[in-house]
Amino acid sequence: MDNTILKQIKQGDKRAFSLLVDRFQKPLFSYLGKMGLSQAIAEEVAQETFIRAWQAREKFDPARAAVITWLFTIARRLAINEFQRAMHRYERVNNHQSLEEYADEASHASLSNQEQHQLLSYALSKLPVDDRSLVALAYIKEFEFSAISEIENIPVGTVKSRLYRIRQQLKTTLNGGQ
Repeated sequence: MDNTILKQIKQGDKRAFSLLVDRFQKPLFSYLGKMGLSQAIAEEVAQETFIRAWQAREKFDPARAAVITWLFTIARRLAINEFQRAMHRYERVNNHQSLEEYADEASHASLSNQEQHQLLSYALSKLPVDDRSLVALAYIKEFEFSAISEIENIPVGTVKSRLYRIRQQLKTTLNGGQ
């Protein structure tokens, strides 16, 4: 994002901020969906991300992080808070069949693309929120390890090792626990 627009945003220019929203709204919403938030909750979290960014605009330092890294960091924290709230209220509803049943069906016939997508979505939903965030950032949004490191607030080496562990865990889950 260009420095002129960032300066205008810091000075409270709402039109300049709307350019930021227009540019990052879809990638942010997509990321939140890939973390496993429902569409309605992802929309709320994305909106809250932009509200918080607007409120903290004067504190943003482009020398410390890119705008997209800053926004995704805010969104990640809000998403994790949302998951924690939902877990405490026991509102999480899983309307998928068990992985074991799905794996048994898969062994009898080849899976269609839609079934493969459902199985992968199911496997991803079983990951902890922090791991889903890593997968969404690395493979879906295709962020570099250094940006993921900033967003997740962990060293680059930890990003790499956790992604390796997550891939192994997903392989095991997708193969029916074998």
